[in-house]
Amino acid sequence: MSPKSAEQFNDIRTQKKELILNVALELFAENGFHATSISQIAKKAKISKGLTYNYFESKRDILDEIIKKGFNSIYSDFDLNNDGVLSEDEFRHFVKHSFDIMRENTEFWKLYFSLMFQPKVTESFQHDYSESTQKIFKMFYQFIINSGSKDPESDLLVISSLLKGAYITGVTAPKIFTREKLDDKVIDACFKILKK
Repeated sequence: MSPKSAEQFNDIRTQKKELILNVALELFAENGFHATSISQIAKKAKISKGLTYNYFESKRDILDEIIKKGFNSIYSDFDLNNDGVLSEDEFRHFVKHSFDIMRENTEFWKLYFSLMFQPKVTESFQHDYSESTQKIFKMFYQFIINSGSKDPESDLLVISSLLKGAYITGVTAPKIFTREKLDDKVIDACFKILKK
């Protein structure tokens, strides 16, 4: 058998890292972050605990990578043309894209929303993602102003709450809150708030 090339090693490394992330996500969602150990992750992934530490320094490092991937999957399409201005079409696309992403990976989003109810975890994420979220909220706030809002601060709060609530119900009860019942109605409700 010939030695592996650098490209083959990178492929193997990427596959192992993804395996660890997927198994950890499954276990975190099933048992909770604090109740899941590195040993359990390694055992379910069928790799050694030591090998797990070759890819991630800690369980928190694994969680951070999972959250980062989820965060990036949602916000990668926030400003499609990267001009720093959110248009009405981009807003509509963002909401629909967000629902699609959440429907494709409900396990991740159930974990994410459950973690958001844990104060220490929420504080940590707010710190880690404050720069990214500030940019997004500034663009969203400006979009609300440009849409004719008479009270942009209140409308930002209400629309953000509406979207989060819709995302949670869409993830936790997808058979009840189907795409046909939810996506366009949520977008229409956002615009009703802005145009009042």
